[in-house]
Amino acid sequence: MYDKFKRRSLEMQADEHCRRPNERQFRGATAPIQTAGMGLPRPHQLEGTLPLEVLALPNWLPWIALPRAGGGIGKVPSLPRRGQLSPVDCRQVGLSWPEALDLAGQHRAGGIGVVLRAGDGLSVLDLDGPLDQKRQALLDGLPGYAEVSPSGSGIHLWLSGSLPASRRRPGLELLTLGFVTATARPLRGRSRALGTLSQVQDLCGFGAGSGPPALLDKVPREGPLADREVLSALYSARNGTRARQLLAGEEGRYSSPSEADFAAVRLLRFYTEDPDQIERLLRASALNRPKFNAEGYLQRTIHRALALGGPTMERRP
Repeated sequence: MYDKFKRRSLEMQADEHCRRPNERQFRGATAPIQTAGMGLPRPHQLEGTLPLEVLALPNWLPWIALPRAGGGIGKVPSLPRRGQLSPVDCRQVGLSWPEALDLAGQHRAGGIGVVLRAGDGLSVLDLDGPLDQKRQALLDGLPGYAEVSPSGSGIHLWLSGSLPASRRRPGLELLTLGFVTATARPLRGRSRALGTLSQVQDLCGFGAGSGPPALLDKVPREGPLADREVLSALYSARNGTRARQLLAGEEGRYSSPSEADFAAVRLLRFYTEDPDQIERLLRASALNRPKFNAEGYLQRTIHRALALGGPTMERRP
């Protein structure tokens, strides 16, 4: 695919945008190490698996693996320079995915990935760690394309929508700018379509409009709240309008009624972790429908949402 002119053009880009790996982050390492990862995806895997919006981006690059100073392996975007892949400033360069994959194969890269930039309208939820019961419960409440990370010990969920900056919580990172690897190794049974950023904000607590109200963060409450107090506190929160609309039966932002049910439980659990109280509040809402009486459905939904954990309103003993 690459003729002499193309190779020279890439080397010029690498020269212009080359950068030394961060000394504190990568111990000053410049030589890539071999990883026991999944290997490069094949063209038909990428083309037939990843969301079309991701494949259309012109921001793809190969990556090399460098040891991090604190342990672990960093995936560093790179271009060929003087015959080998060298780290580059990924904010300034990019290729189509076939070009990046071809380069990765020629230079034995660890893999390929794509650079998320302002204006792309995409984000990635990075779940760090193996797919245990807790992470599976979270993913069950979030539609969209999800794949295994190169190490095999993480999950990337691709989303439509972006934020001004990436956000972090323990075990979770919402990436909206920067380099993200792509493996084309999807989780079984998942859609190829993008998920929705707003749902991640609702369920995971990212974003200014998705967290608990500031006053309730600071002022402990005494004992459990009655049903009316739970709803009053919820509706007065920063995301109160959204919660009120959801419990009034406005499910338009969710791809299915089941996802709306799950989101409602996650909103309520900040104020109460009593499954009986949550069930009572849901049955009294406009979300109530015959499926609530199906054997075990509502109880399983509540159990999965509570199993995710997360912050709750502080109460005085």
